[in-house]
Amino acid sequence: MNNRQRKKLEAKMKFNLPNQPHFTPNERWDLFHTFSVYIAAGLKIFLAYKLYGVPNEFVKEKEPSANFEPSKELFEELSKEVEETVAEQNTIPPFNRHEKISEEMQEWRNTIKKMLWAFEQIRDDFPDSPFSKWHEEQFYSLLAKKIPLMEVSEEPDEYGLHTLKLNGDETPQEIWDADKIYYDKIQEGLNLFAKHFCSLWD
Repeated sequence: MNNRQRKKLEAKMKFNLPNQPHFTPNERWDLFHTFSVYIAAGLKIFLAYKLYGVPNEFVKEKEPSANFEPSKELFEELSKEVEETVAEQNTIPPFNRHEKISEEMQEWRNTIKKMLWAFEQIRDDFPDSPFSKWHEEQFYSLLAKKIPLMEVSEEPDEYGLHTLKLNGDETPQEIWDADKIYYDKIQEGLNLFAKHFCSLWD
């Protein structure tokens, strides 16, 4: 094996390492969508199982009891709870929505749901966008009337230039406003994901 072949082999082996996955040209070009597919799937699986811890900011501080005194019985009880929790974690139990959970855990799960919703919207090409929905209705309305969505005409005085005329109504302001709220909600999910990225373990 000559030096050039050895370098090619080393590069190929390095390329196939788990921390250097391969991306197709299409996946690289549309990287935000590619990531959204994996992140949405991961968050959905994460929520499907019972979680045991929450980030510190979700913990409601409680005033310690003035009469609190640690005892041997208390430590034994806590040790037993820890052992049971570890044993339960090893079986990875699914989340039971009928099981009562703490207020902190409910808030944490709701936060993850906001992240999941945002990435699912991105993954599915923003299906709930008010702007997209309104224009889709316009399209089918014009189609039913056999009116083309747009008309293209050539400029008489300018060679090669064309005029594009869109048929249908102007987008109402309330649709623009609703669409902004929609994208702000997606951005909220993305911000929460960035904020709690290192807390997505359990």
